[in-house]
Amino acid sequence: MPGFLTSPGEVVRALLTYTDWWQPPTGSLLQVGGARRSVDLDGFHTALLERLDERTELCHRTARLEPRDRAILYLWYVKQDTVEDIARAARLSQRQCFRRRGAAIRRIVEMGLPEEQAASA
Repeated sequence: MPGFLTSPGEVVRALLTYTDWWQPPTGSLLQVGGARRSVDLDGFHTALLERLDERTELCHRTARLEPRDRAILYLWYVKQDTVEDIARAARLSQRQCFRRRGAAIRRIVEMGLPEEQAASA
């Protein structure tokens, strides 16, 4: 999808904010009770609506990565484990974890580029 996740920085921000408090922990999009911080009149948090398409696109693109690369990104950005723990879980050296993380982020960006542009990237 053009316009989303067009740079490594955008991918990293999307991964880091994937579990922010305003993101729905379940299938429900409505904020209820005391969690109604900065909620519009329709019951949805403004930030959720602004990032919903990007979040969906991130899910689609990461699903196309190799399972080990998905796990590395999850442990690195969502769970925010240490590199030592990630390397142990992935059964890789720390250096390989850094390389695979960088390659996976670049791949996520390339998935959103037109084919001719992705081939030259």
